[in-house]
Amino acid sequence: MEEQQNITESKPKRPQLLTILCILTFIGSGFGVFVFFIVAVNYEGTMEIMRTVYANMPEARFLLDAPRDFFLISFIISASSVMGAVLMWNLRKTGFHIYTSAQLINLILPFIYFGGETNPFLNILLTALFVYLYARNLQFMH
Repeated sequence: MEEQQNITESKPKRPQLLTILCILTFIGSGFGVFVFFIVAVNYEGTMEIMRTVYANMPEARFLLDAPRDFFLISFIISASSVMGAVLMWNLRKTGFHIYTSAQLINLILPFIYFGGETNPFLNILLTALFVYLYARNLQFMH
């Protein structure tokens, strides 16, 4: 009984901010995993629906020209972000590096596929904020 209690006490506690960040990443990147997978698997049908939905939205027009591999790569990036968050949830520093790498690739990918057609300001801001806040929690990870 005492042994079991000592094991529980020695396990490091995840900070509340790290918990919140991971949950937000699970939601946001998890949604990305789902959406990008659906688009990649049913590319033609989804693009047809998107043409109808985004017909009057010029700021999203670039998505209508996106090839299937853009969505496949985005799926892999989102899955990598979730994997990084899972590792950080378990207090592993490796998760921070996986998450940060995936997010940087996620910022670069639209430039590769669409050039200057996108407005990434909000994405850059959110990515920088999350990476900064995760980095502040590195001291609790091993």
